Amino acid sequence: MTDTSKTATATATTPVSRPKGRRSKDMPDGRQALLIAATEAFAAQGFDGADLRSIAAAAGVAPNLVRVHFGNKAALWDACLDRVVVLALPVMAEVHAIATDARRSLGDRLRDLIITVATFYAAHPQVRNFVVRHGAEAPERSTQVTEKLLRPAYESARELFQAGIAAGIIRSSHPALFFALLNAALNQPPAFPMLLGRFAPEIDPATAWTELLDTTVATLLHPPPSQAGAERAASEGRKPGA
Repeated sequence: MTDTSKTATATATTPVSRPKGRRSKDMPDGRQALLIAATEAFAAQGFDGADLRSIAAAAGVAPNLVRVHFGNKAALWDACLDRVVVLALPVMAEVHAIATDARRSLGDRLRDLIITVATFYAAHPQVRNFVVRHGAEAPERSTQVTEKLLRPAYESARELFQAGIAAGIIRSSHPALFFALLNAALNQPPAFPMLLGRFAPEIDPATAWTELLDTTVATLLHPPPSQAGAERAASEGRKPGA
């Protein structure tokens, strides 16, 4: 075999290397992989702490793809917030549907609303952590989180909270205060079961989130005064109003 033939054979049998920054068809889209990894990084480490090379490594892409798809770190953060909003829109619509379903009692709607929000946070911890981290970070990012996510979420349930206050089910002077308290109760860190177990080992870590939800509902929602009076009278063995 001539040298030319050997060269041709070697060229034909040598695998063609995949260009850096390109992903095969069976791999997730590079831009989406970056968004997922960046959302988690920004949620865990904040804007300043998140490192673009580490984000690219977690996404399994070349570092230069951050600049290709987003331009810079600030634009990547903006895209992550937009992704969080897209994830939250369905649950906000569900909350609004619950809040406006006048066929059901206030108490049932408020309880279902809390369960719906808690279920969403459990399914999307990166959303919860992103909002908690950046809702109180630099003013320019905090404002964006408030206007794009927190304010719409509040408005989707505000009227129901107000009705709950008027009926005495919610004990608060303003629906915004209840909204803030509810989110604070449900927005525990991912390590919550482990932290709780350190001083209350009798609580099973596997049921810690469920027990937190039950406690939140029992603590924040109260029977209307008339119902509470009837229940108290029944427990004391007398007629209401006697």
